[in-house]
Amino acid sequence: MKLLIAALLYPTILAIVWLVNKREFARSPEKGARYRALPLGYKLACWFGIIPLIAAAIFEPALVVVAMAGFAILEALCVRWYRKHGLLPSEA
Repeated sequence: MKLLIAALLYPTILAIVWLVNKREFARSPEKGARYRALPLGYKLACWFGIIPLIAAAIFEPALVVVAMAGFAILEALCVRWYRKHGLLPSEA
């Protein structure tokens, strides 16, 4: 039963992320351009690494900590990639 719930929760979270991104990219086209330029590996790490951890956290709350730590690391790596490729200004 837990597996079924997690299997339903995962695509629901993906859909929510997609809708939030769609809204954000409409409001900020440069953010959308940055995301489209991001290599697939970063996106896959989110879709198949972080989001499944969030879906599984409903059964094992400690996974929230792991998921948030992973998200923070992935976000930092994305920002680093954006800056390296001139898509975000470097900090002074």
